[in-house]
Amino acid sequence: MKDFIDINDPNTVVLFFKLLKKTDLEHQLIVPTEVLTKYPVLGPNGQVSESIISVDKNEKRWEFRLAIRKNDNHPKPTIPPASWHPFVEEYGLRAGDAVLFYTRLDDAPDRIQVRGLRKAILFMGKESWVEVEKVHNQA
Repeated sequence: MKDFIDINDPNTVVLFFKLLKKTDLEHQLIVPTEVLTKYPVLGPNGQVSESIISVDKNEKRWEFRLAIRKNDNHPKPTIPPASWHPFVEEYGLRAGDAVLFYTRLDDAPDRIQVRGLRKAILFMGKESWVEVEKVHNQA
């Protein structure tokens, strides 16, 4: 049975949800700029953290390095390939899938969860997002 994540649940705080394009998968993940103002990406002194440390559904720890490009005083956050591609490969993500970074109010404040999501057709043609299962049995 695939797991469903209710992002409208009041106990779920979405850090960001991104529909993945081919360039996100083949190169770096372009992160929505507004993530820079959301907790817990900001460090204790308000500076941008160098990493988004997350756990997947299997409690595997992922450290996504966060790079900030500055273009005309507008920061552009990205997750470079070295830390992003292993997650893409482990979950077999493809164009049209999505990635979700979120926290739960009942979790520790610094616990960020990450999920790969894929559209699924449910009962009577209703669409929903379901978690992508690992395709590689990596340690």
